[in-house]
Amino acid sequence: MKRHIPKHIVWICSFLVMFSAVAADSNTVVPPAFRMPGANTFMKNITFVIFDTETTGFSPAKDRLVEIGAVKVRDGKNLGEKTWLINPQRYIPWYVQQVHNITPEMLEGMPTFAEVYPEFLEFIDGAVLIAHNAPFDIRFIAAEAVRNNMPVPKNAVLDSLALFRNWYPDMKNHRVSDLIDLFGISTEGMHAHRATDDSLFVYYAIQKEMERRSESPRFSDLLKSAGSTLRFGGD
Repeated sequence: MKRHIPKHIVWICSFLVMFSAVAADSNTVVPPAFRMPGANTFMKNITFVIFDTETTGFSPAKDRLVEIGAVKVRDGKNLGEKTWLINPQRYIPWYVQQVHNITPEMLEGMPTFAEVYPEFLEFIDGAVLIAHNAPFDIRFIAAEAVRNNMPVPKNAVLDSLALFRNWYPDMKNHRVSDLIDLFGISTEGMHAHRATDDSLFVYYAIQKEMERRSESPRFSDLLKSAGSTLRFGGD
């Protein structure tokens, strides 16, 4: 004898199956696990990723990312560089274009944040992150991740702006351009206010400063100067 299943039960079951599929799909992006290095770890034994972002404006809630640049380093060696141009799916104000020189035409056909984000997570896997004025970059990446129903990175972040403010308290400004002048960093063939090149400038400046301070710097030296570590989740 066949049993008749009420239509509303069939509808509920179908909805649950569909919802489970959507939920499973949204969780396919999993941020890599992160283990904080011990304070006494020599810096040469730590992998760092220096990263930077360019955006359509200043508001993480209203504006969007147009570029992420990152440089991976360990023991003073450049292990690789990545640049992701991102289609923000909105107009970039003219005055913002004048800052980073990224135009709407350059972003036509480029992937969205949701498409490049898994690559970014893979690139930063296990690394301590560094960014200049890090809260700005953290908020934008976190906002984009949440907006796309994706998890935020778990990595700890150090703010290189805080580092150089502590190292050089008498300097009037500590912009990337100021660090270039301070350390005599060559800019030949490079572009200020582009994410990857700015990341490289910050890396060169930190490397030169740490070499000046100690032959075998430890992570504690960096932590002390940074004041605190930051997280994408705000904790």
